[in-house]
Amino acid sequence: MTPKELYDIKSKKLHKVQYKMMHHSDFDYDKLKDIMYLIPAGSTKYRHTMNDVLIMCDTETSKKHIDSPDIQKSKLPSGHTARECHVCAWTISIRAYHHNIVTLYGHKPSTMIDTMLKIHQSMNGDKTLMYFHNMPYDHWFLRRFMYEKWGKPFKQLNVKPHYPLYIQFQNGIELRDSLMLAGKKLEKWANDLQVDHRKAVGKWDYNKIRGQHEKFSKDELKYIECDTLAGVECLDKTLEIYNKHLYSLPYTITGFIRDDVRKIGKKHNAKELFKKIAPTFEQYIKLTRVFHGGFVHANRFEIDELITEIVKCFDFCSSYPFCMLAYKYPMEAFHPTKDCDIDYILDSPSYAFMFKFIGYKGKLRNRSHIMPALQFSKCVKCINPVLDNGRILEADYIEIYLNEVDLEVINEQYKFEGHLCTEVECAYKDYLPRWFTDYVFNLFKEKCRLSLTDDEINYKVQKGKINGCFGMCVQKSIKEVIEELYEDFTDDDGIEHKSGEYRQVPEQNMEEEYEKYLNKRENILLYQHGVWITSYAFRNLHTLNKCFKEDGELLYNDTDSGYGYGWDMDKIKEYNDNCLKLLRDNGYDSVIVDGKTFTLGIAEHKPLKDEYTEFKVQGAKRYAGRSMKDGKIHITVAGVPKKGAECLKDDLNNFTKNFIFKGEDTGKLQHIYFTSTIYIDGEGNETADSIDLCPNNYKLHCTDKFDIDDLFSEEVEVIAYEDI
Repeated sequence: MTPKELYDIKSKKLHKVQYKMMHHSDFDYDKLKDIMYLIPAGSTKYRHTMNDVLIMCDTETSKKHIDSPDIQKSKLPSGHTARECHVCAWTISIRAYHHNIVTLYGHKPSTMIDTMLKIHQSMNGDKTLMYFHNMPYDHWFLRRFMYEKWGKPFKQLNVKPHYPLYIQFQNGIELRDSLMLAGKKLEKWANDLQVDHRKAVGKWDYNKIRGQHEKFSKDELKYIECDTLAGVECLDKTLEIYNKHLYSLPYTITGFIRDDVRKIGKKHNAKELFKKIAPTFEQYIKLTRVFHGGFVHANRFEIDELITEIVKCFDFCSSYPFCMLAYKYPMEAFHPTKDCDIDYILDSPSYAFMFKFIGYKGKLRNRSHIMPALQFSKCVKCINPVLDNGRILEADYIEIYLNEVDLEVINEQYKFEGHLCTEVECAYKDYLPRWFTDYVFNLFKEKCRLSLTDDEINYKVQKGKINGCFGMCVQKSIKEVIEELYEDFTDDDGIEHKSGEYRQVPEQNMEEEYEKYLNKRENILLYQHGVWITSYAFRNLHTLNKCFKEDGELLYNDTDSGYGYGWDMDKIKEYNDNCLKLLRDNGYDSVIVDGKTFTLGIAEHKPLKDEYTEFKVQGAKRYAGRSMKDGKIHITVAGVPKKGAECLKDDLNNFTKNFIFKGEDTGKLQHIYFTSTIYIDGEGNETADSIDLCPNNYKLHCTDKFDIDDLFSEEVEVIAYEDI
């Protein structure tokens, strides 16, 4: 019998299993024996069989009674009291061969761990993947029960403290986080993919205190069922869309694009170019110092001012992908050159430079410039700076690593009594490899086509792909290793460590780790290209900032967009025409679909949607406006959900310093972690480590606003610089 014939037989047999939600003790686990296993392709050295089944797990938790005598509590500044919690419900949904088999449920964490192992052992493969959507939360409640029954994990990757991406156990179970795979909440994931089951919003009362011996209502059962059932259907749909096997499913959403790029790059011998021009370890460290993120800044002269002009937002169409196609990048190995001045670098357009810039007595050429480019946090030395929310207005002395693109903007804005470019290295510039730019451009074309169809699923997939292209280019070559401590211990220095703590593993040999990165055959994209992409986007944004009439004003920048009034449409047209010219210089053009034109990189404005009759800004990631489209106030405040706009009571005058966005109204929650060995509380609930989610208030802060003369006459602590 061929594998295909066997697959058909097993699949038909499983399809006869009528799906049902049931208590874990009522299920016939022998039905899972018909699930086949997969043999991953590739090297046989670490080959193992993987059960061809989709499993999603989830827990629901309950607070304990606040007056319980035997629990930990913590008084919070907001006035709320956090207390230990426990698992009160769990579900596991199983799907195979595009068919839902069962959703199992229970109450206690120990029975969930037993059930997970029973599921795995009922199948024939060596390994079983089990997903949680937002695994860090569930893992914290379950970890001690897992370690007690399964032993400690033998491999775990943590993105940051309290955020495992995957956890592998010796028994063959591997836990993964589907939130990192989807890049969105379960409700949105299910809606975007239009699966049969969706999250049953509103059928679970999160404020109700539940024990582990209570019966569930129909609504409660429906809620916990849909959480995991929607999850396995989303996983199945994802495999179908990306044409993946379970064993080749990446850990994160960018993994899909990375796989595409590696396949195409392999056909074009991309590794050969990578080997030729990859930076040395020392150059890589310098490049990390040159790299900067997006430019987010507010006009310091308009902080807390209610603007009643018509404010419009212009943003770039796919800013980073445009930069990949339109500009030239270092395309040979960097080599040292002489120390020099600004003019030498700016007069060498055919070369990319990275260097340490030393500036003496620097200040803005125009004291009223509203978007200063020099970033204080990136300076390796800075003496007597005058700052505007982290941006340097003037300083007696600075040292900062730059490239020639950043230097162009800084030289335009600042003047120095003396300066020097040292540690200078350069490389010849050319366009990125054609195979890669064609890939990016084809993603953009397909996104444009899909935007005019009813195919929302593939449109959102395509949009995610094109947005992920930049992320691949700036992934660090040497990653921090963060480990979870599985048990209490005292280290050699006598310092006590508790189970559940996370710590960064001391750097071993960074050069050795970097060499390993260089030698991995799948690594073909170069970090320096990502560095230059951000610099080009930074320069483009500052070019957009100059597209105003004399009576107009820029109010806010947010990486690839500008908010202001009095835009000069002739200047914007000139900017957009130049974008098209740059694309055509590299053999690309606008995309035309059904008579509609799409052009990468241009500054666009969507009438009504991006227009505001009132606007107010308080600083970086803190602004609000009344939309002309619906007449409602919309906010962007880091740390406050969008629904927080309702707290303003339809009055932008309330959007001011020290305004409190109450957690009860915004839905903003604070995670309070409790650690505990396994115990049974006074009401019979199994308890261990837990998290309490408490309403989290947010006090609105604003950037200090000064009169221009006061700003430059503020007292500063004078530091001697003569000996530098």
